[in-house]
Amino acid sequence: MNPAQKRAVQYGQLINKTVEKIQENQDLLNPEFEILRKALDRDQVDKVDPIMYKRYKHDFEKGTADYKDLEAKLKKGKAPARLMGTHLSLVSAFSKYVEGCVMMSESIGEDQKIERQKFDDAEKIQDENMDKFSKLMQKLTSLAG
Repeated sequence: MNPAQKRAVQYGQLINKTVEKIQENQDLLNPEFEILRKALDRDQVDKVDPIMYKRYKHDFEKGTADYKDLEAKLKKGKAPARLMGTHLSLVSAFSKYVEGCVMMSESIGEDQKIERQKFDDAEKIQDENMDKFSKLMQKLTSLAG
């Protein structure tokens, strides 16, 4: 295998691992997000079981740390030359998504209160940028194929 082929294989593995980890995180965090979203929409955050609330807060913080780790790995990733532009856009969208994750984690307070505006803004940032990320991932797959 020549260096360009090795680079393509390593890049493919990086992308696959990134997508798997994102999916794992989303599978864990989405049900918890739905519980918090519903409680927030009904002004009942204070009625969420305190032990579960702490767990959700911890899970969001851990998930955000995992996303930051993935972001760092993606930034270091060496895409094949023909994929470089798409890779840079992918990294940019994911970085903005991670910013939204940080914002959401920060909105979930210790005192069982959620900063509504920050939580809502974070959700919007995450949705927009995960959508961009997914579209870029499809583009990457079609370009690599």
